[in-house]
Amino acid sequence: MNLHAPIATARPLYVDLDRTLTTADVSLEGFVRFARRGLGPALLLCLWLLRGRAYAKAMVARACPVDPARLPYRAEVLAEIAAARAAGRRVVLASGSHWRQVARVARHLGLFDAVAGARGRVNLKGRRKLAWIAADAGGPFAYLGDARADAPIWRAAAEALSVDHAPAGVRRIAPRPRPWRALFKAMRPHQWAKNALVFVPLATSGLWSDPALMLRATAAFLFFSLAASGVYLVNDLLDIDADRAHRTKRHRPLASGALPIPPALAAAALLLIGAPLAAWGALGGGFALVLAGYLALTQAYSLRLKAVVTLDVIVLACLYTLRIFAGAVAVVVAVSNWLLIFSIFLFLSLAYLKRYTELAQPSDDPKRLLGGRGYAPADVEVVMMMGVAAAMVSILVLALFISNVSTVYAHGTPQLLSALCLILLYWLTRLWTMARRGEVSGDPIAFAITDRRSLALGVMAALVVIAAQRVQLAF
Repeated sequence: MNLHAPIATARPLYVDLDRTLTTADVSLEGFVRFARRGLGPALLLCLWLLRGRAYAKAMVARACPVDPARLPYRAEVLAEIAAARAAGRRVVLASGSHWRQVARVARHLGLFDAVAGARGRVNLKGRRKLAWIAADAGGPFAYLGDARADAPIWRAAAEALSVDHAPAGVRRIAPRPRPWRALFKAMRPHQWAKNALVFVPLATSGLWSDPALMLRATAAFLFFSLAASGVYLVNDLLDIDADRAHRTKRHRPLASGALPIPPALAAAALLLIGAPLAAWGALGGGFALVLAGYLALTQAYSLRLKAVVTLDVIVLACLYTLRIFAGAVAVVVAVSNWLLIFSIFLFLSLAYLKRYTELAQPSDDPKRLLGGRGYAPADVEVVMMMGVAAAMVSILVLALFISNVSTVYAHGTPQLLSALCLILLYWLTRLWTMARRGEVSGDPIAFAITDRRSLALGVMAALVVIAAQRVQLAF
């Protein structure tokens, strides 16, 4: 498909699209975009793939056209193209993605004289792409690609360039990628701090000094963290489009293209399947069942529930509370209903706070829905009101919970635990005040673990719990 008339007879430059011009994979992302519409589309995609990869690309290209303005482009490749055009060379975008998608990208950039892509049942890749390029060039040509599948084209090219895989004789024009580092970042190890909630039942039962139970709680923490990382990978894959439209989330490994989709999918499958199975062997079927329920609810949230107003924050609060319940199952201790109710209201407040910080961003349209959510900027005051109310209820429930733990602290001074209410009151009111001033952005839990005052309050709370159990005072 010609976009412009050839501008010169110099050696033409053929540029690959997926993972070369852009760090994204247009075809794979199209498959994901179509499959996430529901079970029916996912099954239909499977049927299309049975008829051939090229056929599936063609059908998805019609149903889910790529938005070229959102794709992450490589600056090094754009510079190479600009240099070729300045030298009067013909530049062609040749890709294994469907030609409709390739043409959309070429029209958006306005840098190519022609495009080529998959058509009908012909997948333009490897030797098929080489045959097309050789016929189109009619002589020596230069090729810029990225993968081992491009090896036959590089061998035939007069000038071979790469942005990733670079065997002998191929010039690399971009820094060597580091997918393992990107994978570790995508697993979000900094978010594992949330899973420390599995230690709460051990602390409230007064058994935290038991080495065997501490080992079981630590194993529960590890399994929850690995499973949660698998969930993060799936969520980032499903949210690629929304993340690329976000001012900060566009730098996430999958959205930016630093992490390719295939290894992300493989790692997610390994974590989501392996963690529950390992938990079953180490901690028993009860804990594994709770972990599986957590994963099922998380996926339901990612696929549908996060777009339902109010239900989304309730589900988030339940997911946090499930961690506490799982910790109780792991160490085989009873958990107070007051503790579970306290957890739900506390994390309901924090979930509302996260939505509040997202809604508080400047917007020209008060009716525009938050990306991937059901909220509009006009809802910001209601969200704040509900979040502050949930915070106050959580403090009340904490006071009721403290009045029921005296038996655990029979050799200490359980009345000291009342100081926890004051600490929590100060922390929540400060957090909401800072959010109102625009000083908190994103996840409040992530903010808390990097905020010195929040960490200091956490240490104070721990000291209060220890003193209540170990120090005897007369009242």
